[in-house]
Amino acid sequence: IDRYVRAHQALQALERQVNAAADHPLMRELELPYPLLVGRVSGGEWSSQVPDRVEFEGRIGVPVGADPAETRALLETVLAAALDDGEAPAEVRWTGGAYHPAETPATHPWVGVVAGALADERGGEPVRAGVPWGADMRLFTARGIPCVMAGTTGIERAHAVDEWVAAGELVAVARVLLRAMLRLPSSAVLEANA
Repeated sequence: IDRYVRAHQALQALERQVNAAADHPLMRELELPYPLLVGRVSGGEWSSQVPDRVEFEGRIGVPVGADPAETRALLETVLAAALDDGEAPAEVRWTGGAYHPAETPATHPWVGVVAGALADERGGEPVRAGVPWGADMRLFTARGIPCVMAGTTGIERAHAVDEWVAAGELVAVARVLLRAMLRLPSSAVLEANA
């Protein structure tokens, strides 16, 4: 358990280091642009024993523009240094989802199309922001397809016990999509179908 505490403290220091260096303008505005969290810890079999093994699982945010492999290597180096005490080294396995950073430049025409459709539907210029969570946007941008995330309000309810979206919000998003599609030049539609 004491070794895990050292590992956890090292991960907290790494999170502070990564976030202090956040240079993307939209991500810099967030309180915690790139969270590093441990979501599960387990060890030991009963209360009167020193556990022979402690396992923990978590995730690390990959900064926009960073190489995910370099981010993984940095985490592994930090853990190895924190646990360099003559005991067995930590074993790091990368499992589960891998949400690479994604971005469509603000100057890309598609960003303007979506922003215009949102402004028309909502009656004001949309707020542009970075987000600290993984999203399927990465799958599009990795293939050179421009993508903008826009949706309903109430992100604080996402993935909560009582997750819900107002029906009017769904209608508004459908209207934004329709407005954006109608703004596309016919040549863009033809290219997409080719």
